[in-house]
Amino acid sequence: MKRLLLFGWILFAHTAPAQTVLRNVQETIDLARRQNPDLQVARQNRQTQEPQLTAARSALMPQARAFTNLDYNFQLPVQLIPAEFLPGGRPGEVREVQFGLPFNLTAGVEVTAPLLNKPARLDVELAQQNLQLIDGQNLILQDDISTQTARVYHAALLTRSVIDLARRNVANTDTIVTIARARLEKGLIEPLEVNRLQSLRLTNEDVLRQNELNYVRNMNQLKFLLGLTPQDSLVLTQNLAELVFASEPALTLAERPQVMLRRSQLDLYRLQYDREKALRRPTLSAYTRYSAQAQRRQFNFLNVNQPWFPIGVAGLQFNVPIYTGGIRDANLTRARLRIRQAETELAVEQNRIDVDNQDVLNTYNQAIQSLDLNRQNLALSEQNTRIALVKYRSGLFAYDQYLNVFNEAINAQNRYLTNLSNALVNLTILEVRK
Repeated sequence: MKRLLLFGWILFAHTAPAQTVLRNVQETIDLARRQNPDLQVARQNRQTQEPQLTAARSALMPQARAFTNLDYNFQLPVQLIPAEFLPGGRPGEVREVQFGLPFNLTAGVEVTAPLLNKPARLDVELAQQNLQLIDGQNLILQDDISTQTARVYHAALLTRSVIDLARRNVANTDTIVTIARARLEKGLIEPLEVNRLQSLRLTNEDVLRQNELNYVRNMNQLKFLLGLTPQDSLVLTQNLAELVFASEPALTLAERPQVMLRRSQLDLYRLQYDREKALRRPTLSAYTRYSAQAQRRQFNFLNVNQPWFPIGVAGLQFNVPIYTGGIRDANLTRARLRIRQAETELAVEQNRIDVDNQDVLNTYNQAIQSLDLNRQNLALSEQNTRIALVKYRSGLFAYDQYLNVFNEAINAQNRYLTNLSNALVNLTILEVRK
């Protein structure tokens, strides 16, 4: 029996979905930064681009290669020389002399080393700058994921609170419908009033179902952002009623990733401009080559008794670019224009970020200023709803009077939730941007 229980527990442990418990929005954002699938793909892309730096550095390293050539001269060259220089030759005559042998095998090694190559050194810096651009793009993606996670997290908490309010509204309408039916049986009201109250109750029930659906959608979206599957269990333990907002958040906002990316692009274009100028400079490299050559009349290179002739050379190669058809001037002009464009884009992006930061801060301040008033108004509206229900039960309120009080309570709930959402989301955005 114990073995069966142990086997069942092990099976359940392997098949049960994983559970993730999150206490606040910061834990949620940290988890998203670690497990978000888009961020994982971005980090993998960064790793795949790192070998480009090694490839750029290889141009500054010595290069060695081994080579071999096998030639078959099916038609050997013939040259005419005066016969008087050959035995038995007479002046004025010429003879045909054939040079070389049909089969020629050459094998050797060659080593080259760059001594002066400014463009290659700038290529290394360009590769490093390209990696910085990828890092900047990843930071922007991380910032977007963090902000989106915060929004969905708070949306889930808000829809959960809305569900509680919607259930309370359904309970209130259930009560008043029960009261109306009792009054209808006594002949105190008409059936039309009961039908209108029943319609109100069905409307609130539909609102409750819609919010329950929105809550499931928000939780599924949050699971996706966190790298979880829909089958995984996700528990949010935070209670919105416990939140306390600072009236004036003292935040020093860091430089935004968008500005950092624009600055990195500007640095990249400046490096490209320097590289285009460096292409006008001469390059210097050293080389050495050693080879051995064998010539045979027959294909018998494995015959060790036949001679091989070594050849060795070492030297310097100095290249000076003179004329390239005007392409260098065109590339320099384009590089200068791209620098100007990048400078303009950097200034525009910086101004846009400043405006956006100020707008987020103003929205947050306005939300928390209205939030306390909304809480008081919400409490009053709930109290008024209870009073109106008592008066309707006693016959002092008609249906339309109760409905006016109930609609005022709904409006108070909506204003409270809207300002609470603005305060939560914008505070989290400011925290993300610290």
